[in-house]
Amino acid sequence: MSTSSPTLRGFPGLVLAVRFCTELALLAGLAVAGARLGGNVLLDVLAAVLWPALAAVIWTFVIAPRAKRRAPEPTRFILEVALFGVAALGLIAAGLPAAGIALGAAGIAVAVAVRVWAKEG
Repeated sequence: MSTSSPTLRGFPGLVLAVRFCTELALLAGLAVAGARLGGNVLLDVLAAVLWPALAAVIWTFVIAPRAKRRAPEPTRFILEVALFGVAALGLIAAGLPAAGIALGAAGIAVAVAVRVWAKEG
């Protein structure tokens, strides 16, 4: 297992920086969708905290470059697309279709871009 981190130089570095931004947007989108779809105040707060927490756990343990049990490709890609898809559908169901479509499209496009221009191994 390599302990080196991906380099942040040139276009691949830009792709990885944008990926980090989409990861943050994923967590924010899940929090917003959870808060709007909870049903009452207690469920709103629980969903707004637990949905992004679950996504962060999945990302940390299976998708992240330094994950100890990192899934192989294409499983990682499928999980990434699934997380962005769930967030997009959650935002759409919460009455924010433009945000949902934008988050889903950007997240999936960046997931593809990472595999094309910023290969992590």
